[in-house]
Amino acid sequence: MAKTATATRSRAPKDHSPVWDGHETWSEAEFLKRFHVATEYYRLEFSGKDLKPAVIKWMTDTGCTKADITAFKKTKDGRCNVTMGTIASCLLRGMPSIRADFNKGRDTAAWLRNEIVTVIEAGKHDIEEVEAKEAKPVVNQPSIQDRLRETAFKMTEEIEDAIEGFQKDPDNFDPKAFKMLNLLKGKEVKAAHARVIKTLYSRDLAELEELASGQADEQLREGYSHRSKKQIKNLIAFYQEITSACDMLSQEAKANRKPKARKAQPKEKIVAKLKYMKSNEPLKLVSINPADIIGAKELWIFNTKTRKLGKYVANEYMELGVKGTTITGFNEHTSVQKTVRKPEEKLKEFKAAGKVQLRKFLDDINATDTRMNGRINEDTILLKAG
Repeated sequence: MAKTATATRSRAPKDHSPVWDGHETWSEAEFLKRFHVATEYYRLEFSGKDLKPAVIKWMTDTGCTKADITAFKKTKDGRCNVTMGTIASCLLRGMPSIRADFNKGRDTAAWLRNEIVTVIEAGKHDIEEVEAKEAKPVVNQPSIQDRLRETAFKMTEEIEDAIEGFQKDPDNFDPKAFKMLNLLKGKEVKAAHARVIKTLYSRDLAELEELASGQADEQLREGYSHRSKKQIKNLIAFYQEITSACDMLSQEAKANRKPKARKAQPKEKIVAKLKYMKSNEPLKLVSINPADIIGAKELWIFNTKTRKLGKYVANEYMELGVKGTTITGFNEHTSVQKTVRKPEEKLKEFKAAGKVQLRKFLDDINATDTRMNGRINEDTILLKAG
């Protein structure tokens, strides 16, 4: 299968295609070399779709009928292959259609006409499909990815100039002369741009590495037959530098990326599973909103079943929290509770106490301290948090 790997570059490169001025004086070897350079250029830089206008222009210039030109235009763009576009482009730029010492003297223009006829015949149904559809104006807005690719393409100008330099003088091409990482950093290439640039040249590299491995098919070997092993090796090294630089930029961005800030969970959701007694009529007690526990330094509770009054105290430099049905972040040594003998009187006193009185409120109760375990249940009134 023909390889069109690098013909998929979706940008409009500068036209540096070879010209054919003075071909009459070229030797057979020189003419063949120029032809190889031209075919390689078009194959690397364009797709068949890109070159279809060149075929149409050649048809117009050579007097093809208007009906044939219209029929060819209406065929699907993919039916026009790179070879057709290459030959049409070369003929338009002055390449002779017949030369005795090239291609056994065959008429290149005749070959192109036959290919065009084949495309028109195969694309008859394409024409019917197009004619059957109503033409509707489509306004395409560039997506974020489109804009990203366009910006990335503009950042490859020096790379493209280097490749052009290789095309012109491959023997003196030095891949080590390009400090690729510094070049891309100078262009302010970000990780997203680096991924696009790497993809842009990855197929070129894969094709060259396949060629160097000795496993390439005949067509690929023929395409590079005018290049020496040293030239191929240098070009591979150049593309590998591009890949390495892009990988480093992506890795640096990943290493320097700030961790994603965890979104604060609503307090109401945190305490949703907490089980507690909302109110107690005999004791005239009503629980506070459990959301007030989150971030508090202390929490007073009263267990109506065990008659224990207790205070949770947060650890130093920490705050109280809730996990499921349990209080978290409290100091196990200073968080204590005591049994109250006359809860109605003591709790009435508790409600009337200010901050200063509450500091020693538990100390004034004549009972044994019991450490708190953090669990809250349906018998627990949430008295105060602060």
